[in-house]
Amino acid sequence: MSKFTRLSALAFAAGLGLAQAQDLCPQFMLDSAMTVNVEGRFINAQNSRVSLDIEWRHHPESLDTFFVNFPKQAPVMFVTAGDSRYEIFSARKVKRQLGLHHLRETLGNTPLKLDDLELLANGLFLCQDTAKTTKIFSTAFSNMWYSMVVDTLPRPQKVVMRGARREARTFTIGAWKNFSGIELPTLVALTGPNYTGNLWIRSAYPIETQKGDPIVENAQKNPFRRPTLFRKTLVDGKREIPLILKLNQELLRE
Repeated sequence: MSKFTRLSALAFAAGLGLAQAQDLCPQFMLDSAMTVNVEGRFINAQNSRVSLDIEWRHHPESLDTFFVNFPKQAPVMFVTAGDSRYEIFSARKVKRQLGLHHLRETLGNTPLKLDDLELLANGLFLCQDTAKTTKIFSTAFSNMWYSMVVDTLPRPQKVVMRGARREARTFTIGAWKNFSGIELPTLVALTGPNYTGNLWIRSAYPIETQKGDPIVENAQKNPFRRPTLFRKTLVDGKREIPLILKLNQELLRE
């Protein structure tokens, strides 16, 4: 764990009012800027075959971008900065600001949720149990999934997640592979209450710093809002008032 991560974890634990700083167990899939390409094939709750392809551009201290493509639907771009997020529907060029409750929505007709992308980008987990045989974590910033149980660390073979509406699902990891020095699960079987599927990581490689990411560069050009970030989660600075609250304030003044 880097010095920045250790100091940030202690500051974050104090901010949450935890009794002991060591109870905070930050778990991140990626610790460096990388592009990951994922393919998913599923049988959904309607017994239909569905699929998607995801290009995930990960930036540890900035925006994460997910380009999601479907065979028979318009592609969607999901961008998250930890405290705020939005979608862009490329067919209509519409930008949709998202609140936490929107994270329970599915990606197309697949079983995957927007919250799954959020957890990939900003995954933070609080330790609840450190038993020898199982590891139980509670998700710190998830609107859908409340706990995650893994059979072993650091390369689990079975992961069980439980969340809203008593929903539970199991990931069975068939293999791990080294991508440019990063260990990632390459073949994952997904089982839920009324769906099944498989996820493959086709490729993963470092983002070339000299080329950069246009989305991140545009965000960095904004001179009006540069808060201190802990894994894209605000720890100081002024939060922007959501548009719906602004509208409510205007109505109250009338």
